[in-house]
Amino acid sequence: MDYNKLTEEHGSPLYIFDGDYAIERANTIQKKLGTNAKLCYAIKANAFLLKALKDEDILFEVCSPGELSICEKYNVNPSKIVFSGVCKTEEDVRRAYNLKVNTITLESKTHLEHLLKVVSTEKKHNQDVIIRLTSGNQFGMSASDVYECTEKIKDCPSLNLRGIHFFTGTQKKLNKITEEISFIENFCDELKAKTGVKFNSIEYGPGIGYNYFTQEDESSNYSALEEFASLIKNSKYSYVIELGRFVASPCGQYVTKIRDIKEDGDAKYIIIDGGMNHINYYGQMMGMKNPKIEHIKQIKSSSDIQNYTIAGSLCTTADIVLRRLPLNCPCKDDLLVFKDIGAYSITEGIYLFLSHPLPAVVLKMNDSLTLLRNISETYIMNS
Repeated sequence: MDYNKLTEEHGSPLYIFDGDYAIERANTIQKKLGTNAKLCYAIKANAFLLKALKDEDILFEVCSPGELSICEKYNVNPSKIVFSGVCKTEEDVRRAYNLKVNTITLESKTHLEHLLKVVSTEKKHNQDVIIRLTSGNQFGMSASDVYECTEKIKDCPSLNLRGIHFFTGTQKKLNKITEEISFIENFCDELKAKTGVKFNSIEYGPGIGYNYFTQEDESSNYSALEEFASLIKNSKYSYVIELGRFVASPCGQYVTKIRDIKEDGDAKYIIIDGGMNHINYYGQMMGMKNPKIEHIKQIKSSSDIQNYTIAGSLCTTADIVLRRLPLNCPCKDDLLVFKDIGAYSITEGIYLFLSHPLPAVVLKMNDSLTLLRNISETYIMNS
């Protein structure tokens, strides 16, 4: 890939997402999950990949009205949408119901009240729902609330309880996942026995870890997925597996240009035109861990590798991207390409801070490049 040409055309910094690889990865993950599980891509990880993934045989977790609008923009079939989110209004629920989304997630008794009112006032159709069981935080319901909502769903012919939703966090170890699977299956067994409601599905976010800081080939990350798949292979429940980070991470690159180089005694600093507002690796601690980075030199020079602190363009001492990155004679206008940045960096950045422009976003698909977002000025929103 000609990064120099891309930054000439679309500016620096720049996000590049690989739609072809996103499709390949989603299909590989689905294959490794086996026939007892269905992949559900959490689009909050990177909604720009939706353009590439929308026609694949997977589901999409949507957690806000805005994300639902993105799905409509890309003509995602509503039968593939799981409409989640902790803060759904009655109008949000009505919109999802009238779109006939695959599933509506109930995070509280209030959500069920909204849905029952919508069902009573709109044209009826069979609507799958899942109830989210809390893991001890603000998401989902207590066990007693789950039971109460289950009894109410029994009395509404238009609603079908597909199953229970459970999620506790990301980047989890396999022993933790094993404990959670045992817990949620036992809970479902008891719920069915006590309420008489029949369902056989569990929607589960395993939070399988992705190692951003290994220099090995990213295929090494599949081992945890394969171990997880073996845990649910023979379960009496079918699973919908929510994955965001694990799907999207290796499908993105971030290109940023070196704008300045300076020294202070033994300390060597590189200033890039990007920064922590665009770059986010889960597990990074004050720039102490190095992800995969490619250095694109503009001028050939002798080999002299030294450690540099990479600082961003924000006027805050917190904007240290990396503390000790070994580089071979870096020069102004060289490019640094941050790999494995397909998940969350594009959606979690503090983009309005200091009124820097939003980077352009380019999608690679079928040997061609599509500009999904041009450089966008943020000062307009700050003034």
